[in-house]
Amino acid sequence: MNQGLRLAVQFLLVMVTPVAQAQMAEPVDSFIERVRTVTYDCPNPEDFSELEQYLASDNLTRSQEFALLVEKSHFLICAGKASDAQALLFDISRWDDLDEQSYFYASAIYQIGFTYDLKEQPQRCEYYEQAQVLSNNRHSDIYLSATLGLITNCRMDLPVGERLGMMFNVLEQYSKTNNYQALAHIHNSIGLIYGDLQQHVLAAEQYLKAHEMGLKVYTGSNQLTILISAISSLLASGQYERAMQAINEFERINRNVATPLTNYFYYHALTGYYYRIGDIDNLKAELPALEKAVEPLSNPVYKAMAQWYKVVPCVHERNKPCVSDYLHSLPSMHPAVKYFLENNLDYLKLTVDMHMVLGEWEQAEVAFEKYATRSSANNKQSQSSASILGVANLYSKIYSLESEIQNTRRTKRFIVGASITLFVLFSLIVVYYLRKKHKQRLAIDPTTGLLNSDVALSQIQKIHSPEKGKTNALALLDLSNFRELNMAVGLAKGNEVLRQISATLQKITRDTDILGRYGPEQFLLCLPDIEEQSAMRFFDRLQKELDETRIGQSSHNTINVRSSMSIYIATEKLSDMKTILNELLLSLNVKAGH
Repeated sequence: MNQGLRLAVQFLLVMVTPVAQAQMAEPVDSFIERVRTVTYDCPNPEDFSELEQYLASDNLTRSQEFALLVEKSHFLICAGKASDAQALLFDISRWDDLDEQSYFYASAIYQIGFTYDLKEQPQRCEYYEQAQVLSNNRHSDIYLSATLGLITNCRMDLPVGERLGMMFNVLEQYSKTNNYQALAHIHNSIGLIYGDLQQHVLAAEQYLKAHEMGLKVYTGSNQLTILISAISSLLASGQYERAMQAINEFERINRNVATPLTNYFYYHALTGYYYRIGDIDNLKAELPALEKAVEPLSNPVYKAMAQWYKVVPCVHERNKPCVSDYLHSLPSMHPAVKYFLENNLDYLKLTVDMHMVLGEWEQAEVAFEKYATRSSANNKQSQSSASILGVANLYSKIYSLESEIQNTRRTKRFIVGASITLFVLFSLIVVYYLRKKHKQRLAIDPTTGLLNSDVALSQIQKIHSPEKGKTNALALLDLSNFRELNMAVGLAKGNEVLRQISATLQKITRDTDILGRYGPEQFLLCLPDIEEQSAMRFFDRLQKELDETRIGQSSHNTINVRSSMSIYIATEKLSDMKTILNELLLSLNVKAGH
């Protein structure tokens, strides 16, 4: 190629490259806009492979990559891979220079809360509160989902009538629209509150109403997520014939859907139906399909349900080795699973039966006491006269509003009349929200992405006393050579050191552990309800992991992190944190002196 032609080609490349890049950016942005799905819906599974292709591109901007990864986490959640989604969201939410006003940042925070919600873990409330603040007056679907999550799961200190009143307020606003997705979401949340009150008949009606509205707009797996809740409530309320009708409808819709998650839901519902009516032969026949369906899912509660149903025939047939093996597997179960099982009346009854099969009469008596205590608590909750009257009153108002959604004029007249009678209630709700907003603040330390010290200490103080033979283990870590580490990366990049060390700590801690930044160079870690030897081994591994972390600007100029750790082991609640922290700090000072 002669010099003149080479220069001409180089000139063309210089001119074409920005144009080509602009052309590439446009379809990426168009795809992001098309694939973006509201929080109470699921994206189209057929778009997932195309999303992965976009992520493989080297021409993405940082904001485009972030948006695609947030939407990928949405796909993962809808596919039953909540743990994978949570890990991805934690990773990208720690990126530098994120636009915290953007839709996708607020969506990421909400989705983290939702992944905790699926495991019924209390951290969900912190993220729901953050998502509500981030999305207020900006992103209506995130704001609605965060608000409903807070009312349903995080306002247990309020009377049930007040919580339902908040739901009614939200329902009233959306009843003026044809947003059936949002309306289905609201009715589903009302069903959750009824379910918590053990009012399963009312819960089932709300779920079925939500399912009916969802069919107007949902396609694919989205048609089934609410229907499975309706089936669970129908079974819990003894409406077995209606439950089987709903299961048959589920199976019919699922023929054209058949995702791993919906397949699991179907076999879980069918097995649960046979379990409820005592048809052990048909239950056994469905167990292989249930076990196969749960394999690709990452939710530990789903896997625990399959194991629960698997042991039922063993109890029925008095198969002692099978029952014994199952009971011995319980200590290794995920903490979220233990919480779920210990609050399930049917499972507590099964535990009594298992110990009786083994002739373990003392353990059976202990299990029966747990069953009786839970049964009494459920009965007290469901029969509380104030709660029932509040439920019935507001249910009547909600039902009246539902019946008029299709008629705009009648709805408006109803709202005008209802607003007069509910003026006082709405005023109280407004005052309540204003006070809560005034007190709200971020729970996350902005530098490390960990809990800040106040929130971490508050969560630790809420931990219950450990089970017999276990402990609540607490460790305070101090970076001994923080100044040296800062010099290795440059004083202007000191925060990068803290972020890298925080990432190391998060990598090896569990979802149930409480990890926070306590001081400028200190971190606080609590391992609740753990055997002492296991805790010590865990702390040793953590110390080793930190010691092997190297900091520096290049592979030839790095230094190891040096840290010291002070440990506190307790067999009771960690209520007096001020005294405990003084002891831990004193221990660190003594070590530093040596």
